[in-house]
Amino acid sequence: MMKAIAKWAISRFVWLLPDWLRRYIYSAIQAGAQPAALRHQFERLLNDAVSASNSGDHEVAEDSLRKAAALCPDDPRVGPHLGRVRFLRSRSRDAEVERTTRSMLATLDSMDREIKSDPIYVPSNFWTKHGRFHVELLERYGIENFKRTVSHHYQNWYMISRDDPQVRQLFRTWPTHLSLEPWYNTIEVPDHVGMHSFTFENPVNPLASPEEREIYRIAVGLLWEFVKRTDKFDILDRLTESELGNPIRIWRRGRLISSDVAHSVRERNMLLEGLSLSGNENLVVAEIGAGHGRLAEVFANTTNYRYFIFDITPALFVSQWYIKALFPKEKVFQFRHFDEFAEIRDELGECRFAFFTANQIEKLPPDSLDLFINMNSLMEMQIDQILNFLRHIDRLSKVAFLSRQRQNWVNRLDHRTVSKDTFSMPERWRLILDKVDDIHPDYFNQLWRRQP
Repeated sequence: MMKAIAKWAISRFVWLLPDWLRRYIYSAIQAGAQPAALRHQFERLLNDAVSASNSGDHEVAEDSLRKAAALCPDDPRVGPHLGRVRFLRSRSRDAEVERTTRSMLATLDSMDREIKSDPIYVPSNFWTKHGRFHVELLERYGIENFKRTVSHHYQNWYMISRDDPQVRQLFRTWPTHLSLEPWYNTIEVPDHVGMHSFTFENPVNPLASPEEREIYRIAVGLLWEFVKRTDKFDILDRLTESELGNPIRIWRRGRLISSDVAHSVRERNMLLEGLSLSGNENLVVAEIGAGHGRLAEVFANTTNYRYFIFDITPALFVSQWYIKALFPKEKVFQFRHFDEFAEIRDELGECRFAFFTANQIEKLPPDSLDLFINMNSLMEMQIDQILNFLRHIDRLSKVAFLSRQRQNWVNRLDHRTVSKDTFSMPERWRLILDKVDDIHPDYFNQLWRRQP
């Protein structure tokens, strides 16, 4: 009995330690249970499997994992790697995969050529690096799995550490709703499909770890309950995370939830509540940097607004694919080159959604949009690009502009820093909301209203 109590007490003490120290202790215990030579051979086989799969030799990769499993049959790292290798091997033999990949790359090339027609819209070094990485993720794992790859770089960030500012803040929100649902929610166990370092040498999904998966499960649940409590429009209960894109599934009472849907609802509500709108005003919303189109999805499901997206690659391709597949009955203006707005005016007027490369914002006439949104991406641009987009937002928007940016952003790839003052609007705009974000304490939200 005393031994069991001591074991429980030690486990609870370890849980209170910082995440990095706890991981170190667990790995040390696991390593100490195995001879050094065996551990070395096991690690070498895992590395061999990753290298072989990265070079396309999936049979060799699986053989290495089989040998690793024979050496350490109780090591939990083999299974997730095996799932990834078998997934990649299946894709490599699929002729339809090759066809759709070629089509995707051709579309991305046409989008890139359009963007590069005006130097001020060429992505910053930050987004050039990330964009190339995201294209390779889409090539390897397919657009149909984007919610396991690029989506986690757009907004659905992994909340896997109790030291994460979001996680700390979400636990602080719990007394506002006192819901126990986050602890009852269930989550699937993913393999390593989709997650990589920039060098592709570390294809490990952190959610394959029970400890990090538990933090993520509870954090997403806490976010959902916080938004549900503050949802004055009462729309969150009507929404669910779409299976399209193959998300990491979290179930609340049998219904799929996600941080993407929760964040989108609170952003949508922030805009409409700040402007005293109901969602039935037939407005036109535009967004720069829409990620996979999560906000467009929520606006389409909860308002009668039309939605235009301006973006770079590959995000524009992803959002266009997603929204088209999600709303097959809606008319969609798909990206294409045009010289003058008159060429597309009539067609655009009949479309619920429209997709443009960033530079095509130049072609729209003044006062042709009602609301403009940018979440988390203006800050990642060069200063002249930020000011250029703010100029167009001023030129095009008749009603309001919703913005979320970092309080201070240091972009080491472009060797510059931006602050809150960078995002101020001209004199004819009035700031009607200016607050630190409820969930991301490193970010601020601003809602600007244009004066008559």
